[in-house]
Amino acid sequence: MTLPPKPSLTEFERMFNDAPQILGRALDYWRDGRVSDLEEIAPSLFHARVLGSEGSGYDVDIRLDAGAEAGDSSAREPKTGSAGRHVMSTACTCPYLRTPYCKHVGAVLYALRERFEEALPERTPSPNGHHVSPNPTAPRATMPHYVLYDILARIDQQVAESGGGNPLFFWSPLCLQYAEHLRSEKELQLIDPELAEHLVLEPLARYHERHGHHHDDHHDDVHDDRDGLGGSDDPPVPEHLADNDPYNPYGDPYDPYGERAKDPELDHALEGLRVVAYNALHSTDYANACVNLSTCIQALTAIESTYPSDDDTLLEESAQLVNQIRCYMENVAQYADSATAGKALGEIANAAYTPHIQFQQPSNAAMLLASALAFAHHGDKIMWAYDVIDTALERFGPAHDHELEHEVLLMPRHDLYRYVLMVAYDLRRMADDEQSCRELWDANPDAAPLLLMHAATLMKDRRFAKAHRLVKDHLDRRADKLDADREIIHNGLLEDLLPHGWHTVLECCAEGMDDVDRLADVYRFLIVNCTTRSDAVYVARLRYLMQANGASGEQWHDMATELARECSRNITERIRTQSDMPLYEANGRRSSSWRNPAYERLIVDERLSDAALTYCVTIDYPSMPLLKTMAINHPEDARQAIRNALPAGALDAKSISPGTGRRGMTTSRTTYRQIAKQLRRYEELFGDEEMRELARRIVEQYPNRRALREELAFAL
Repeated sequence: MTLPPKPSLTEFERMFNDAPQILGRALDYWRDGRVSDLEEIAPSLFHARVLGSEGSGYDVDIRLDAGAEAGDSSAREPKTGSAGRHVMSTACTCPYLRTPYCKHVGAVLYALRERFEEALPERTPSPNGHHVSPNPTAPRATMPHYVLYDILARIDQQVAESGGGNPLFFWSPLCLQYAEHLRSEKELQLIDPELAEHLVLEPLARYHERHGHHHDDHHDDVHDDRDGLGGSDDPPVPEHLADNDPYNPYGDPYDPYGERAKDPELDHALEGLRVVAYNALHSTDYANACVNLSTCIQALTAIESTYPSDDDTLLEESAQLVNQIRCYMENVAQYADSATAGKALGEIANAAYTPHIQFQQPSNAAMLLASALAFAHHGDKIMWAYDVIDTALERFGPAHDHELEHEVLLMPRHDLYRYVLMVAYDLRRMADDEQSCRELWDANPDAAPLLLMHAATLMKDRRFAKAHRLVKDHLDRRADKLDADREIIHNGLLEDLLPHGWHTVLECCAEGMDDVDRLADVYRFLIVNCTTRSDAVYVARLRYLMQANGASGEQWHDMATELARECSRNITERIRTQSDMPLYEANGRRSSSWRNPAYERLIVDERLSDAALTYCVTIDYPSMPLLKTMAINHPEDARQAIRNALPAGALDAKSISPGTGRRGMTTSRTTYRQIAKQLRRYEELFGDEEMRELARRIVEQYPNRRALREELAFAL
């Protein structure tokens, strides 16, 4: 099990990021006075006794680091507050092992923080009506930081990779490093572009002809490009490239990943392309080298689009080649004269404009255009960069959508325009063109990537309130907030860190502001719109947030009841406006788009029996916790819910079984085992006697089915 990072005592809640329910219990233990005998038994080592739930006591040891900064190896002066103390290790004698830290450790940490900080800060009332006044017996109101630190760390990483200043989407000093690596290797004499075209296209065209892959008008490049090359009378592509081959002095042809295509014939057909690309990347004949690189990437994309296979080698190879072209352009920008650099960049830009790259691989098209970023630091060449990027912005902009013949092409075109906006931002930022950055934002106020970059830049400067307002205003303009969230989950800036899109950004800002009310608003939205089991954790997070900031158990229950009503209204609206569709979670579990696991958690935790009754009408197979909650006030409805889960005909031998047209229940062990499963659920809910009565009723319907009696023997 990987332990979470150990923060200062002020922020120890981070240690429980993955288990907010445990933190909530720890808070209850501390409030109930279960922590006793807290003492420092050695320098910075504290021992306490915690009374368990069944009267047993557990010993807890916690070692703190009293330094001013985490990781500071210099001599440290003891601090009177908790900010300079970091939790270095914890131990508890309880047997709990499901999470790295137990509730007893959490309770002692609350006690330690109280010991080091005497005053509790006052809070001003909130205008939204959700504010709860602090309880004088509660610990200092602290904010959980579930997303803040990871997002800020990624932004800081982006800043470092961009060379300082503000984060960038595409460019980083790694481009310069790889460019220098290419230049440090042996320079090669460039293959003549006409011969390079032959080496690349001829074997691919022959492979294409032999296998007869389907192609459309956008895929004719492989055939068209070989016209005028002399046909079959041209010298064949070498079967083997010897060590002394002038175009391949290292013996092995260019192969970005060190892996070959699964099809040996295709692998052989790509030999010429790999040699030409490797040669061009090590040449200083910059303009002609870019002609050859353009030929390679166009041919690679064309053959990938006509090669029906689940082999990702071609996709990976084309992406890698595009990145190497970007790095090569750093050398072009640094060492070529302005006219030559302009010609070289023009060749790469023209490759991005070809239909099979533009519409089939818009991300690669954008990366090719991002080659222009190499010129941003070179005053005599920056005009070429602006010319290429601004032309692309106009060419791929919404004003030209009417020119497309097929609507199916609009999606990749819109993706490409979004990517080009990101490249345009990078160019203006790298050129220190702050005015143009603002103009770009103003001209595209709802462009998700630019808005995210703007918010990230504000968060980098810890201007969380302004970032929150920026994102909140954007969401307020959108009719479908969930759709707005989806468009930013996958992004080029904070990849894998925004599971709920813009609402994760709002969550981060609220944590950064220590704003309980705004954070609670985010949690409520995520609970009401929850569709996956992993998001049910927000119920525990909201409960902890409210209780940690002074809400009593009764106040929290009232909040939970109102939140349950919101969840119910949301499901009603989903049923009215959306068709039900199966959802598959990470564990492969099949669920319904109408189910709300967070709502289920809320119903069960707060024992909302009426809400359970309403909710279970909308779902197929209620869980046992839901049935138990329903049975508190509605036992007959809970009984009927289990009977409804029995196989068709189990209680009525005269009914017609759906699907078979036969009378009564189907004869299969699987069906009988399903009955046995429901009987066990019935027993758990209503006891052994009622379960046996139901089992006898079923068997009496089918007295001659021996297998049925065998499966239900435990109940008879």
